[in-house]
Amino acid sequence: MNERLRKHLFIINPISFGSKVEMDAFIADVHNRFASTIKADHHIHVSHFPRDAIRTIRRYITQMEPDVPVRVYAVGGDGILFDCLNGLIGLPNAELATVPYGHTNDFMRAFGEGLRDVFRNIPLQAAAPLVTTDILHCGSNYAMNLCTVGIESAALFKAVYRQRQMRKWPSFIKNNARIYNFMYILGGVDAMFNKKTRNQEYTISIDGKDASGAYVSINIANGPCCGGDKTEVVTAVPDDGFMDILLFRRVKGPFEGLVKIAPYTVGHYDRFPANFTLKRGKVITIRSSSPLTINIDGEVFYDTKLTVELIPAAVKIAAPNNLSYCRRCAAPDV
Repeated sequence: MNERLRKHLFIINPISFGSKVEMDAFIADVHNRFASTIKADHHIHVSHFPRDAIRTIRRYITQMEPDVPVRVYAVGGDGILFDCLNGLIGLPNAELATVPYGHTNDFMRAFGEGLRDVFRNIPLQAAAPLVTTDILHCGSNYAMNLCTVGIESAALFKAVYRQRQMRKWPSFIKNNARIYNFMYILGGVDAMFNKKTRNQEYTISIDGKDASGAYVSINIANGPCCGGDKTEVVTAVPDDGFMDILLFRRVKGPFEGLVKIAPYTVGHYDRFPANFTLKRGKVITIRSSSPLTINIDGEVFYDTKLTVELIPAAVKIAAPNNLSYCRRCAAPDV
């Protein structure tokens, strides 16, 4: 790759900013940085609707010579990062940088906490070295961070639904991360009281081994963080060649489930060995007689069958200040 010819493509999710004035200030800063210090070709695209970025990225990169690297900046939250990943996957000259402005930036937290300002620093991002990173191939989509099935996916669906009902509310309210987290928690409580969702039966195969049963939730993790402030599968690291799969087994009733959810969301599932089973693997297949509610990096899907395969070292991620992924817990011996 000819590093001196690197191109820089910014994909911006406008709803991640509190106002158009704030977004315009960010765009002006990018132009100024490239004109004064970075001195490289750059292009900015404001995403108009979900998945809009996918076509834009593929068209932009495939027009370049194969030896010209293109660094794609996902400016917003995990939703725009999901779009950018699915736009550049399979293109060997593509690089990905996450610039956190969204409700949740969970994948970024795999590098550690308190790094928002570092990842918002455009000169640092433009010059950052790359770390090879595993991804999850989930049916026809690709995920950076996680894929869940069950209660958590149902909670996300309810949170997104309530947020859309607030679309006419002032931006400082509808884009408030604390309000979003509250709606997510409220959605989880609602889902826990739904017996059918709480104890759905699944046929599961992990690397060819049977793990079928009734589960509250199935968490397939490439990274340790989720939900903006939660660290559920603390053993997961995005460059170790495995996905960590946490199975939350059947509970007797909603109140037992709610009691165990709180420690689980901060990585203390080991307090309840009768309910939680941690496995590692490369491929998992999930089936059920009832539709699966699936969360892929914060995007909700429905299907009757899901296969998730880990693809090692599939993408190159910009790591400002030469950061590396943070292992929060020893790798499990499972």
